[in-house]
Amino acid sequence: MIRVPRLFIEFYDLARAADDCEALMRLLVDVALDLGFDRVAMLHTAALIRRHPWLIRFDNYPFGWDRRLVVRGYRVIDPVLMAVRRRESGLLWPDGLPGAQFGDLQKTILEEGKRCGIRQGFTVPANVPGEPEGSISFATRSTRRIGWERLMLADAIGRTAFDQMRRIMGLGIGPDAAASITERERECIYWIAHGKSNQDVADLLGIDVETVRTYLKRVFLKLGRLNTRSQLVYEAMRLGLIDALPSVSSERGT
Repeated sequence: MIRVPRLFIEFYDLARAADDCEALMRLLVDVALDLGFDRVAMLHTAALIRRHPWLIRFDNYPFGWDRRLVVRGYRVIDPVLMAVRRRESGLLWPDGLPGAQFGDLQKTILEEGKRCGIRQGFTVPANVPGEPEGSISFATRSTRRIGWERLMLADAIGRTAFDQMRRIMGLGIGPDAAASITERERECIYWIAHGKSNQDVADLLGIDVETVRTYLKRVFLKLGRLNTRSQLVYEAMRLGLIDALPSVSSERGT
């Protein structure tokens, strides 16, 4: 019989009961300390570039540390996030970083991290299909080797925390919401995604413009969390309600 560590069971139960982001992050920080990690970060990589209600970004790293990780305001150069981008399993920094081909900027970040007490750590990838790439990092000032039990617990706890943060933030709408979209509503979304106005859609579908507005209002209510037409298009593509948009060149050719 497999025995699940009590630390994980307690965290799992508390995380599922958490109803706000700050409470969940406090739980994660506390359990990270129990595992011997001084710092923890849970984020969508894109949140380092810009904050957005749909992007996860919580950490207790040194103030201003995030500014070192982005150049020209749009490119993330954090060596850990670069290394974990294409992984499914967690990355133990001492194993995965030394052999990587980093430039001077990444090497500088690693050296500055050591001076700031971020000497080694473990990063769990959290890449959900259709959503921005994400991760949970556990870091420590200690140079002692991180044992396998701690790594496995950090991996399980990190993935649980990310899933529960997505739940609290309303990310990852289930299949029932997508299934409730009617064919006519899907057609409206399709033409909106191609830059058509409500009147354009009405003309294309041979219906009244007020009917188009009604369809779109229903879609916004069904999918939730949406405030703009751009968000609607993004969510529809993520859920597979419409295909990826054609390129500009192919659009011009039609």
